[in-house]
Amino acid sequence: MKAITFLGARPQETCYVFPDGCEHVAPFFGLALAQYLPDLDFVVFTTELTAQFYHQYFASAQAASIQAVRIPDGRDDAELWRIFQAVVDVIEPNAVVVFDITHGFRSLPFLSFLAAAYLRKVKSIQLKHVFFGNFEMRDQSVTPHRTPVLDLTNFVELLDWMVGADLFVRFGDARDLATLLHTQHNRVKPDPKTASKDEMAAWNNSPIKATAKNLTKVSKALRVVRPAEVMEVSKQIYQQLPQAISSVGSLAMPFEPLAKQVINSFQKIALGDNELKSERELIGWYLERDQIFQAVALMREWLVSWVMVQFGMSDQQLLEKEVRANVEKVLGKAIQEVRGADTNTGEEHTVDLSKLQMPERKKVVNLYNQIGDLRNDLMHAGKRKQPASAGTIEKQAKQLYKQLKELRLHT
Repeated sequence: MKAITFLGARPQETCYVFPDGCEHVAPFFGLALAQYLPDLDFVVFTTELTAQFYHQYFASAQAASIQAVRIPDGRDDAELWRIFQAVVDVIEPNAVVVFDITHGFRSLPFLSFLAAAYLRKVKSIQLKHVFFGNFEMRDQSVTPHRTPVLDLTNFVELLDWMVGADLFVRFGDARDLATLLHTQHNRVKPDPKTASKDEMAAWNNSPIKATAKNLTKVSKALRVVRPAEVMEVSKQIYQQLPQAISSVGSLAMPFEPLAKQVINSFQKIALGDNELKSERELIGWYLERDQIFQAVALMREWLVSWVMVQFGMSDQQLLEKEVRANVEKVLGKAIQEVRGADTNTGEEHTVDLSKLQMPERKKVVNLYNQIGDLRNDLMHAGKRKQPASAGTIEKQAKQLYKQLKELRLHT
């Protein structure tokens, strides 16, 4: 396990009291940490001013290994970036790391805190602890003074919650949120050796676990355009998420504003009383997140369903492959008629578009034609003569959705 520590400019002996109650007296927090967690590989960052204390105190400290790294004072942006890079360079990928930000001069505690968060993503480190010896809050009524030690690791994890919420709100990807909830759920797992059956059952059936499972499920459904599953699971998440958030402990308060954004996003795509209306909202939800491919694919199927509903077909019929194919043929035939082609094949069809009132019939046929052409362009990856540009496709998709929203819905 590797420990990152910064040397201060003034050694002051105090009794550091760790969160679990362990106490160690030392002039620098790094030395107390060496006693608290034996066999650490220490990297001690020193400036020109503090290097003398490394030789005086750390050279003989008990640790698996000790390495001194000289850094500048951090007086400008260039020096701060050099410090940041120095921290990044001494940590190997997948390392288990403890950060001590107690004695950092000026902005070094903030910089090392950001480095810890950065390294978790870039080098996949396991952040064991972020310790801060709160010397300013020491108890001076005793000798040596007693200094409380704070473990700020959860505050680094808060950045993960922010990223997870942002990924879903902006892109519809809830996988990071699901992972965070799973991690939190596992942290509060009762000890099977001492917990009662009721306690284990409560843990297994907790809102955190249920919500995490549904977040994973809805992410998959959104990616592969399964609107019925998306809307049903989103409805469950919309109901579960507030309770799950209140169960994540101390993270609940800072995460609450982010949670509201996530909940509002699920409200838009949750299954309502009118499934056709909810599905149309899902198309808009995709477009808001620039997921054009999914939006266009769903547009075409939605329009077919809309036609079927106008002719009184049941929910079951809407899912029957043969019935849908028949309606698609009718719409395709109508497109050919507009183009002046001979469409008299003698086939019988389920619906008669002539029963739709004009100009709605003309609008539906035109929409089906444009959506089909746009979908084909996307499906064939532009492998056609004069394919539409990416910008044009996005613009057309939003214009077509606007027209879809003008179609009346049965209530």
